[in-house]
Amino acid sequence: MSLPALEELIDRMVRVDSRVPVEEPLARLVADEIRSAGLEPEWQETAPRRPNVCCSARLGTKPSFVTFTGHLDTVDVAQGWSSDPFTPAVRHRRMHGLGAVDMKSGLACAWFAFRRLLESPELHPGLGRIGFAATVDEEAYGTGARALLETEYGKSDLMLLAEPFFGSSAADPVPYVMPGKVLYRIVVSGRSSHALSHPERGINAVDDAARIVLALEKLPLGVHPVLGPMNYSTLKIDGGYRVYATVVPERCEIIVTRLLAPGETRPGAVDQLRALVGSLDLASRVEVETAPPSYDPFLLEPDHPGLAAFTAAYTARLGRPPVLGGLLGITDGNIYLAEGGIPTVIFGPRGAGLHEKDEYVELDTLGPVVDIMVDTAVRFAGR
Repeated sequence: MSLPALEELIDRMVRVDSRVPVEEPLARLVADEIRSAGLEPEWQETAPRRPNVCCSARLGTKPSFVTFTGHLDTVDVAQGWSSDPFTPAVRHRRMHGLGAVDMKSGLACAWFAFRRLLESPELHPGLGRIGFAATVDEEAYGTGARALLETEYGKSDLMLLAEPFFGSSAADPVPYVMPGKVLYRIVVSGRSSHALSHPERGINAVDDAARIVLALEKLPLGVHPVLGPMNYSTLKIDGGYRVYATVVPERCEIIVTRLLAPGETRPGAVDQLRALVGSLDLASRVEVETAPPSYDPFLLEPDHPGLAAFTAAYTARLGRPPVLGGLLGITDGNIYLAEGGIPTVIFGPRGAGLHEKDEYVELDTLGPVVDIMVDTAVRFAGR
């Protein structure tokens, strides 16, 4: 299959609105692509109208199982686009459109890599089983990736996840280490009273919640030699009246997201926050728990055979090794590796504007991505 055909597929994919949580229309397009290769797509409903779409083939006798994967969903449309985000616009070999780089181009490259192997019988003796999986919900709760782990694809020996990290520079590394994430839910329960006549009879949950938020800067956040210091952000404070009333608020909820360095755990992070809240000697009763989504840290050892195969393939294709590094972010790789135990190489087309207006993918990086993914699978299977 040609590069113009790959660009045409990405064009068609961008024209399909797959903003989370409505991925089914794009899943149907992908299913048609699978049928065009002579395979029957596997349709895994994770929720109504939210299917993972997969296929696999045993090509040779090697014991390896390599799966090419990416997600179907996109975020919502940011304000200020200079063109229709669902009508791809190519300027200077850059295709602009919602999801062009995050990650419809990567998903299309993963499919083309799978299909090239399928249609290259001369490579089959050195291969084992290969798979392709298009998943839902990466931009929200990761339910698609977690559901995939419950299938045969959860037994893969290597995942090639085509997220937009091209390995071209320190600002665009192929990530081998990423943090985890915990989402704190803090419920502050006080006591109501008349806010004008006798506020002293109440316990103001909003006031105590404010003290907790101010104290968060004392959390003992982790530090990693590659990733640097971890961070946190208060996402929501919800307390007080819904309809105006002079009542001391008796309940307030705080949502805080916090990154976890490799070696840190979600239970440990909860214990740290509970200790911090306890040190404040608040009059309110405070409950600290976690809410979805939470993720464990991602760490693929630099000497892993999958990463070694990728590095060799990348160097052979581009004449230099990839830049490996850390990423302060979360991908489905956190689920595949940290929860499923599947080594995962995260590599895909280069572009810019992820979750921003005028997002684009650099079309000239598509060919190298497909070539490197194919060669990585061949090298890994024949190691």
